[in-house]
Amino acid sequence: MKIVWQSLLGAAVIHILYFAAAMSVGYVKTITYKPNFSAAWEHAENLPNAVAFGSVTSPLWYGGTFLAAAIVCGLLLVGYKKLTTLPLRTEKF
Repeated sequence: MKIVWQSLLGAAVIHILYFAAAMSVGYVKTITYKPNFSAAWEHAENLPNAVAFGSVTSPLWYGGTFLAAAIVCGLLLVGYKKLTTLPLRTEKF
């Protein structure tokens, strides 16, 4: 049961890092954006009439990636536990 909780915690950490990185990149892009008003004003016919901010992903996708990350973390933990508990061979020739 301990491995299940550890794998869920690992999946949560992975998703938190992913969202934090995505927000950080968006924030830096927003802060460093310098529009060129003179070039845009000269070619006003090319400007779009509508603006869209980002895209929307289904919550089922995030649930699936969370479950997949939890399974991968669980497999890694089980593998690590098996590797660290192997008996040492002490053969004498």
